[in-house]
Amino acid sequence: MQELCIANEILKQHRPNLGRGVLVSAPRVLVADDEVNLCKVLAVRLQQSGLQYVIAHDGVQALEIIRSQPIDVAVLDVRLPRINGVQVLREIRRDYPRLPCILITAYEDVTLHEEAVQLGANAVLQKPFDLDAFTELIWREVSAASAETRMLLQNGEKVVVDIRRGEWSYTYTPRVIAQDDRTLQIEPPMAVLDEKILAQSVAIVQFTRGDGVYQFRSRIKLANVPVQSLYLRKPVAIRRLQRRSYPRIVQSGQVSLSFVSWREPEAAPSVLNGELYDLSAGGFSCLLPRVPPVGEEASFQITLPEANLTLIGQARVVRVGGVVADRIPALYRVGLEFTRLSPPMRKTLSEWMERLPGRV
Repeated sequence: MQELCIANEILKQHRPNLGRGVLVSAPRVLVADDEVNLCKVLAVRLQQSGLQYVIAHDGVQALEIIRSQPIDVAVLDVRLPRINGVQVLREIRRDYPRLPCILITAYEDVTLHEEAVQLGANAVLQKPFDLDAFTELIWREVSAASAETRMLLQNGEKVVVDIRRGEWSYTYTPRVIAQDDRTLQIEPPMAVLDEKILAQSVAIVQFTRGDGVYQFRSRIKLANVPVQSLYLRKPVAIRRLQRRSYPRIVQSGQVSLSFVSWREPEAAPSVLNGELYDLSAGGFSCLLPRVPPVGEEASFQITLPEANLTLIGQARVVRVGGVVADRIPALYRVGLEFTRLSPPMRKTLSEWMERLPGRV
């Protein structure tokens, strides 16, 4: 009964609609093992502890399941037919880097254990293992993943999406149209992309919150009805790329940057004009037609028409993102931090931001 208590507690914490007339699906576990009887035993125990399960008997089938339906935890036998469990883990880490994976094996192999850990296995279990400890481990991994993914995107929120297939890449900035428990519906690219290419590509979604920049990977589905959209599978986990000290707001405006190279102090300043993307008390991001060097300092002027506010000071380039391909001509997203901003202007900026809803 211990795992049932753990299951109920986790469901209460991470599925707040439970018990309010809303049907919430239980976490789904993939069990991949060529021992049919072991699969049956694990399936019964998982079901008894409040978990869904799906069975695969070889590595190819396991990968097909992961790529076609939501999986919360993958349990992989090391010696799977066709593709072994370590190779399956390697494929999972490439496309789903945060999916919890547990390897099971009947063989004591220190080298294998080290390789599994290096590939990001959450645990390696030696057969035979205790079934109570097994289901408790599954729920613990579900709990950890759920804690990382409670930060959900809002409908209408703007995100950065990088569609990748091998070396090919296309980046654009859509808004979230709608979502349900398993999928996100986002605006499609402006460019006409082949549906077969999209079906074989991975979408890397990036967005901001008050304490940082976050990213997750997802598979893509193109739909023309009722509206042409891209459908993305919601991630098992979201990773933080960068921690921020200040909350940001997505805000439109104009930016002018004037760079004076320390290598040629007598040369005329290089001026770049662009569009403001987001703003905080510590810096800002903008879309520029060219990429300035990271570390270069510039004098800036930010004009905020809606606020009737102009900011003037100095900032340093700290981050250069990829090209935003849905803009013509293409633009680059660049992040800068303030290095000089007068106290009155900083106070005016902070007071204005405090009055705004929807800080991210």
